[in-house]
Amino acid sequence: AVRRKSPLYPNDPETPMNPDRLGIYGGTFNPIHTGHLIIAQEIYQQCKLDRLLFIPSARPPHKHHTNIISPEHRYRMVKLAIQDDPRFEVSDLEIHRPGLSYTIETLKILHQLYGPSAAFFFIIGADSLLEIDTWREPDQVFKLATMVVVPRLGVDVSKANLRWQEQMLMIQSPEVEISSTEIRKRLEENRSIRYMVPQQVEAY
Repeated sequence: AVRRKSPLYPNDPETPMNPDRLGIYGGTFNPIHTGHLIIAQEIYQQCKLDRLLFIPSARPPHKHHTNIISPEHRYRMVKLAIQDDPRFEVSDLEIHRPGLSYTIETLKILHQLYGPSAAFFFIIGADSLLEIDTWREPDQVFKLATMVVVPRLGVDVSKANLRWQEQMLMIQSPEVEISSTEIRKRLEENRSIRYMVPQQVEAY
């Protein structure tokens, strides 16, 4: 197996880089919460993945950056949240790369790192599917990965472009009504976030 050290955190353990079926879970994780982990587990099982890789976004092009916790803190919280689960890993790929965090650039790099034997399953919410025409090179994104769509309460995927509907893979997942926005709000109000995030993340 090809291995590499994390460029941002070189003291991290080396990570094997060539699974056959790799889930890619990108997002701000601002912060990561229990809902993210439940989705990850469902997709890991339903898509029969060999590994699932969390990739915190450094500078997402579709979000305002003023309320986003620093990338380093978000990376460390994801690492704490998944540290006891060997199915999951976290990558600092987008944090280390300068500029906006475009999905197409991430997928191109992952193809270089993992080689031609890897099959990629990129996880997005149903709300993101409705906006995917605004992404950079969406056709190429669909060529480089199977798009795994997670249902969102009140979001109708039939409103998405028909060509994306024909290529996507819709999974069934419990709809956990937890949001990173709500978690940050509760912290500002000095209210408990216990059980909304893993214990290690709450402590951090």
